[in-house]
Amino acid sequence: MNILSRPVLLYFALLGFHHAVNAELAPNGSLIMDEQEQISFVLALSDAIQDHPIALEAYSLVAESQAMLDAIRSNQKPQIKLQTNTRNSLEQRFENPLSALTESSRDKHRSDGSLIIQQSIFDQSIKKKIAKQEKIKQADLSGKQQKITELTLQMALSCQNTAVFHMIGKLIEDSIKSHHEISERIRMRVESGRAVSAELSRANARLAEAEAKAMAMDLNLRTATAEFNQLLPGSSPCKKLFPIDPDYLVTDRETLLIEMQNNFSLQQADNLIAAAEHELARAKAGLMPKISAELRGDRYDLSGDRNYDIYAGVNFDFDLYTGGRKSSMIRVAKEQMNAAVFRKDILVKKLTAQVEANIAELDNSEARIKAFTSAYGAYTESKDKLRLQFESANVSLLELLQAERDHLESAELLLMNHKSILSAHLKQLFLLGQLNNYFNAWTTSHSPDQGGSLEQ
Repeated sequence: MNILSRPVLLYFALLGFHHAVNAELAPNGSLIMDEQEQISFVLALSDAIQDHPIALEAYSLVAESQAMLDAIRSNQKPQIKLQTNTRNSLEQRFENPLSALTESSRDKHRSDGSLIIQQSIFDQSIKKKIAKQEKIKQADLSGKQQKITELTLQMALSCQNTAVFHMIGKLIEDSIKSHHEISERIRMRVESGRAVSAELSRANARLAEAEAKAMAMDLNLRTATAEFNQLLPGSSPCKKLFPIDPDYLVTDRETLLIEMQNNFSLQQADNLIAAAEHELARAKAGLMPKISAELRGDRYDLSGDRNYDIYAGVNFDFDLYTGGRKSSMIRVAKEQMNAAVFRKDILVKKLTAQVEANIAELDNSEARIKAFTSAYGAYTESKDKLRLQFESANVSLLELLQAERDHLESAELLLMNHKSILSAHLKQLFLLGQLNNYFNAWTTSHSPDQGGSLEQ
């Protein structure tokens, strides 16, 4: 796929959001990885993929297909066989006494040998079988690329999950501190007689709710971290989000559906259809004759006189009647080809639905980010004002606690939507079969001396 430029309005919207809320939402000083952090993550991806069992299995399947192709091709080369047989006579009986004298000693112990050289001259089934296996090998290559790309996407999304859960967890911790402060102030007001004890109970209930939310988010973080550690062993879980350069993204729907043909699953399906077509041709070739040349030498009674024959000839094989077996195999091959076509049609529908969903995810992403950023800013301002007004007893406990809850939920929604959009960028590259190409091109352009590349 040629790298297509797109309007960068969304990129600037995300960047504006990043700078607007970065200081408060990001516990590490930034929501987005810097350039060096991105390079380190991509290199960690490359190392992890090379040693992952999924990738190793994919390599083995391709090697198996190549070995099978070599085995089939060997049928076109000369076949040399050495045959020997040895026999020992267990019992002999001759009607003529003279035969017993002349034949018995020779037949009791005898060994014969033959050297046979055969070369196929005409056999269409071998050619079609080779063509079929070549397509199967290409399908396995596409399958390998698909598995590795899926693994790359899984690793990248795992990074996004650990980063966003880490940031939300830190926000919840800050919210719990605020709840503690509010509860303490309420306690002081209750003890001084300026508030009823029920308000302290309600404050403690909201505090318990925030602590329960913290435990739930900690569970999410632990789960995401466990997955990350299995996918990228030896690497530290991400604490910042991984961005995608918008110049590599496609916004036009028609272009997306065209570029979808680069998806490795579709390429695999196309190759399997071609393999099924060659299998049908091979089944039909079984109706044609087979011609081979043969050179043979036979040595009789290796322990006796040097008696031998050497002869050359041409073998012509043609099945006149097989009980309907060959016509049945042709029907089998036709149905296998139809099934391969139907499987591709199913895959096209599935991928088209995924591309359409991804388009919908990105179409309103700019508006979503603006809306959630605006909401977050409003809730932040409201919370700060209410905290000041609380000192003068002009604000009820319910309003103050609700403001704290609204502020936390707006921050969580903002971060989750930000992660959702960045994840949609990754998924678009995956659906178009360009995810690993993107990582390789990005690393080469930003750090050509670092080395390391992801499987294409």
